[in-house]
Order: sequence, then structure tokens, then C-alpha cells
Amino acid sequence: MAVEATYNDDPLFLQTSDNPGLQLITLKLNAHNFQRWSKSIKIALRTKGKLGFLDGSCVRLAANLPQLLQWVKCDSIVLSWLLNSMVLELAEAFLYVNSTNELWSELTKRFGDNNGPLLCQLEKEILELYQGNDSVALYYTKSKKLWEDLSDFSEVPECKCGESCEAVKKFVLMIKGRN
Repeated sequence: MAVEATYNDDPLFLQTSDNPGLQLITLKLNAHNFQRWSKSIKIALRTKGKLGFLDGSCVRLAANLPQLLQWVKCDSIVLSWLLNSMVLELAEAFLYVNSTNELWSELTKRFGDNNGPLLCQLEKEILELYQGNDSVALYYTKSKKLWEDLSDFSEVPECKCGESCEAVKKFVLMIKGRN
């Protein structure tokens, strides 16, 4: 008799392997790799069913609900996974945030799309890339990685809130700054 695999898509469900010391990804966040790190961490959290703690779609439950303690436990575990995936200096700097979503907001403000120096560095790396002694496959891989990193900076934000949208204003300012 075959055992049927089941999937629990409840974000408050914890597997026995879900503990605060778990290292979800091997890439450590530093001051220069937020784009790649954030993609990796999103993939890992999606597999765990915990992406909602990051983007805020799994909101904190009301104080009168019995599941509040489970929500706090899950959010704390996800928060610890994020801190575990950072270099020590960054993890210590963000140790006092109150939730996973708050940490994510802080990280995207500090290292995300508005990181002009990182964008400039990325554009410089693309301009200076040459094949040299690399094989075609290795050169192509390096080039593709850089262009994919650059495309993360070029994503057009989606507006769901009308003409006063902050994302649209930010995008317009970013485009004007490049011209």
C-alpha cells in the first residue's frame, strides 16, 4: 500500500524540522548581494509555505484569537531563519525588529531597488566583463547572472492604489535619474 504524500499549505503549520537554528540557504546576505539573496530566501520560504510572513500577507492575528501564539511562534522562526542567513554584522544590526515583515521592509529600504551605488556597480561589472581565458559557457553564465541581477532593478512596480501611488512616483524618479 503506497503512502500518499500530503501538503499542508497553512502558514501556521510547522514541520518537525522547522526550528530557529535552521539554515535555509547557504548564501549569506552582505552589503552587496541583496538581489540574489532575496531571490534565494523567497524560494526557500515558498517551499516552506512561509512567504506570507515576509510580504505581510500572513498578518498578525488578533489578540483574542487562540492561534495568536502559533502565529508569533511561526513569525519568530521565519525571522530567525532570515537572521541566520545574514553575515553576523547585519544580523546583529537587525536583531531588534519586531516581525519578519518589519525586517523585510527594513532590508528592502536599505539594500533594495533604491540602492544606487549597487546599481552603478552592477552596470560597471557588465561593462567591464570580458571572456579572457574563460570558456564560452562560463563567460555566458557570468554575463547572464549580471544581466538577471540588473533586470531585478528594472522591474516596473505594479500600482494598485491609484494616482497617488508611491511605487509609481518612485519609479518615475528612478527613470528620470538615469536620463
